[in-house]
Amino acid sequence: MLPQKRRLLEVNMFELIKDKIWNLLKEKEISLAMIYDEKGKILWHRGREIEGKDVYTGRGFCKSYIEESLKEPGDVAIEDYTKSDSETLSESAKVLLVKSIIIHPIGRWFYLYIDSGKKEFFSEKDKIAFKILGELLEQIILQVREEADLSGLTGTSEAIQGIRDLVVKYAMEEDPVLLTGETGVGKNHIAGLIHRFSGRKGKFVIVDTPNIDVNLFESKLFGHKKGAFTDARFDKTGLVEEAAKGTLFFDEITEVPMDIQAKLLRFIDTRKFYVLGESTEKEADVRIIAASNKDLLKAVEDKEFRQDLYYRLNVLEINVPPLRQRKEDIKKMVLGNQILLRGKEIGERFWEAVCDYHWPGNVRELINILKRAGITLDAPITGEKISSILNSVKKESPDKKGNGSALLTETRERLMAGESFWELVWKPFIARDFDRETVRGVLREFYAESGNSFKEMIKHLNVDDGDYQKFMSYIYKYDIDPRKTAT
Repeated sequence: MLPQKRRLLEVNMFELIKDKIWNLLKEKEISLAMIYDEKGKILWHRGREIEGKDVYTGRGFCKSYIEESLKEPGDVAIEDYTKSDSETLSESAKVLLVKSIIIHPIGRWFYLYIDSGKKEFFSEKDKIAFKILGELLEQIILQVREEADLSGLTGTSEAIQGIRDLVVKYAMEEDPVLLTGETGVGKNHIAGLIHRFSGRKGKFVIVDTPNIDVNLFESKLFGHKKGAFTDARFDKTGLVEEAAKGTLFFDEITEVPMDIQAKLLRFIDTRKFYVLGESTEKEADVRIIAASNKDLLKAVEDKEFRQDLYYRLNVLEINVPPLRQRKEDIKKMVLGNQILLRGKEIGERFWEAVCDYHWPGNVRELINILKRAGITLDAPITGEKISSILNSVKKESPDKKGNGSALLTETRERLMAGESFWELVWKPFIARDFDRETVRGVLREFYAESGNSFKEMIKHLNVDDGDYQKFMSYIYKYDIDPRKTAT
């Protein structure tokens, strides 16, 4: 089957499952649907409110039958046909007003639990339907885990296994998702996976916030009509409309200007927005996923990010730990991408070298190192050889966290060696390795040292006189003016 057709089938399957379960809940045919694994961990639930993260310590469901299902795999069906026969149900079921329960194993590792609302008992037709739903869910869950494993979430660490479970759980939901973690940990991949298995028919649309002109942000997001502003020569559809019935992913959400954050908050709450130059309100069914490599609470404290927007986005959160905190995943990650080494065997002390390295660029850096090693190194690739690449990369890379003194010192040294602003600062900024405030901070230092003269500053930055207009244009366009007050 072609990949595109296979993906469409997967989306349709998940949409079918969600619609079936939600309709049963809406019609009060069932009260609770829940998925848990062979260890009793609750992966997902919908319907009646429950408590806890596992079936042993949680509340709001019939524990005795769940524990029975975990001891002896197989269907468990308890039916309350008449009042006089209600003794067949446990005390917890009676307290919860549950009339009938079905627990269906989903493959070897998962279970689908469903209990009834107004329905007196589940028919044979219901049981068959739930069995089919369970089989479809098994395929989806295993596929999500497999895809996640190949998309930067490779490994056996507890953190990564937990994230793979959250991808499954959050794919079944509609609330916003907030992804946090350093640059290069795989936030984009996670967002794509959640959308792919969400059952949403629309597109996965990325809002590449660092590369959007701050003056055009509203137009880019919500669209504009011809004549709405000076350069609006034609109608333009915004990213929100492009993502209708799909997912809108904000890469580096803190880069959204403050005035647009207010409008984004309103859109999340109401699903309504205004196109620039148009008085009629529009509506779009869009799910929001946002990512940030910053401490968002600190950004709120520093007045860089709206507190109300933070709490609206932080409904479902996934924090992706840096690679250095889960080094047990490195070996599997390398072996999973060994094709990048172009058939060259791994030599002695290779594993010690890659596991001892700090990996400031995380998974993205690891993949790039493997590519470079495959192209430039001779077989076998030993620890000494891979270390030579790691050391050279370390020298090439300024501090990506915006450490002012370290980055400034590194920049000065490389400028004196003849490199230019475009390579040293602009390129990492466009690649989202540096944020706006980091770039602004570097320029602020050179601007002050140049007597607050841009024409003098570009000489220190090795920018040609002929690029002066381009340089100034970019400073205004991308909001990195060094004269702007530091936060």
